[in-house]
Amino acid sequence: MSRGPGRVERAIEEAFTVRPGDCFTVAALCLVSYKGINEPAKRHRVAVLRAADRVAARLGWIKLTSERPGGHVVYANSFDVRSYALGRLRADHCNNDLSDVELLDLIAEPDEGNRLAHRSIWAWVQPGGGWWQHVEIAKVRSGGAAAAADQMLADHRERVLRRSAGGGR
Repeated sequence: MSRGPGRVERAIEEAFTVRPGDCFTVAALCLVSYKGINEPAKRHRVAVLRAADRVAARLGWIKLTSERPGGHVVYANSFDVRSYALGRLRADHCNNDLSDVELLDLIAEPDEGNRLAHRSIWAWVQPGGGWWQHVEIAKVRSGGAAAAADQMLADHRERVLRRSAGGGR
């Protein structure tokens, strides 16, 4: 019989609740869960994966797998647009080698001083943007309104199809 969440699971839950706007790789969660280790072993990564899956299911976080061969696992808050965007970028094959500061530059409002301004996804995280809509759909679905969330998703897909067929309009 279970006695509740273990030490690793409690540490991960604390990280998720204290920093809801961030995303976490398994390597980062190993460092949070196992204080004092520099190089997590496979047993640490496996324990963190199992615990993080349980915590993510409870708190509404999503598990993303990197699109690179041998890719890493990333956890992001599906109810926070900043966390969702950082998680999607960290799992993306084009951006997962960027530093955290560079990822933040991608979701920031583009300006001349930002060397990644040409790749900015700022519009995606603004109200009405694609990733903002994904977060809103997740919030509605978690509130128990599955039919409304399905309708929002269908509307979103229709807008994306219209935009792609119309040349970006």
